[in-house]
Amino acid sequence: MLCALNDETGAAVDWWFMYKLPKGVAAPGQGATCGNEYLYYDAGQAQPLRLSPNTLGSGPQGALFHTLQALFGAPGESVGWICYNDEYPADLRPGNWPSDSDWPPAVKPGSSGGKPEDHAHNGHCKGILAFDLADGSAFWLSHSTPKIPDLNAPGERSFFYPEDEWEYAQTFLCISLDGVGTAAAIAKVLAEQHEPQVFSCRIPAALSAAGEYAPLWTLAQGVVAPDYGPHYAPAGGPRPPADLSFSSKAGKPFRLLAKSGSWMKDLWLDWVEPTLGTDLRVETWRRLTASATLPEDNASGGAATEFGPDDFETDYKGTEYHHEFLDGDEQHVIDEVTTIDLSLLADSAGKALTGCAWSYTKDHAKWAVSEPVAERGDHAVDDQQGTDGDWICVADMNRMTSQEIRGGGAICFHEPALWRSLNDIERIDGAIT
Repeated sequence: MLCALNDETGAAVDWWFMYKLPKGVAAPGQGATCGNEYLYYDAGQAQPLRLSPNTLGSGPQGALFHTLQALFGAPGESVGWICYNDEYPADLRPGNWPSDSDWPPAVKPGSSGGKPEDHAHNGHCKGILAFDLADGSAFWLSHSTPKIPDLNAPGERSFFYPEDEWEYAQTFLCISLDGVGTAAAIAKVLAEQHEPQVFSCRIPAALSAAGEYAPLWTLAQGVVAPDYGPHYAPAGGPRPPADLSFSSKAGKPFRLLAKSGSWMKDLWLDWVEPTLGTDLRVETWRRLTASATLPEDNASGGAATEFGPDDFETDYKGTEYHHEFLDGDEQHVIDEVTTIDLSLLADSAGKALTGCAWSYTKDHAKWAVSEPVAERGDHAVDDQQGTDGDWICVADMNRMTSQEIRGGGAICFHEPALWRSLNDIERIDGAIT
């Protein structure tokens, strides 16, 4: 099956998770990280999240390479895929793409200075939805890395991870789906809520707008989202967010919580946390740019922002930032992770990753775990081993005001061993600046 997942060795696996390390972080026994190292966990793993012996982009190795190579290497006529990313690959520009058929039929990129010009109002989301109409296999890869996969670039880019994306930490979640029907259900949510910037698609001849899997055809056409700014008045009111339950091929349940730009609220405070009904620790991008500001006081639907009872602040470039918030219904707390510390994890040989830590300012990942106890930061005690009720969320949206008017979502699931690993890597005794 071309649309089946592969693990670190190239063997079939139901799902896997990666957490790429940022560049320039102290790594035990090997100096500073290059930025292509990664932590790995999969469905067949009997051990905690661990540092992989493989690296991204440096050769035909690892789960990401094996999974994408099986898909793109020699696809049959029944195989289709939809690649989307809010930043076009660096080499994706007019005159440097093998066929117009790779572009979504309804949308072509603009060009500015010889480079592709992104559609700024599309969803803040990145991933690949792949399917085989002949054998019914499918998978969904949701990740946080800009400009990949660059399928037509030479050299190291052929291994699906370019060196110019090594700088920041990133997350990947890849799920083998229980059928093309599930892929179509996900495509419907992506089209209606995320409104992704599609840059490469393969549409089998048997796929049509009126067929059984019509949402896949619709998503592959591409769309340019409107500017959901303060003056936008959607017909019929804001589009309500989505809550989709789906299963992996092996039957593991997942839950997609997504919202469109027209909803104009924060994904985490106003949708994920109150829907799951639990306190969360959230790690997302919190750096300021000209177009991406920190959440404003009215981020929760017009009411003043309420901070949690254990709110704390960090200093970044002379400005103090809050990091604990009450959610939209003011019933649950979001703690923002400010420092990642891998000291309680190990490499593939079992050696502890002591001293390997970084600030949220070097992290472009988007993930969350449910809070284990009322007191923030009480992590590594004996009664917190992780349970079937503990949530993990891997997402494509940040806690930034600019992303309230863009689409995206979070994939939420239960996996006690992975929850414990992610719960253990938040440092609570001060932030790295």
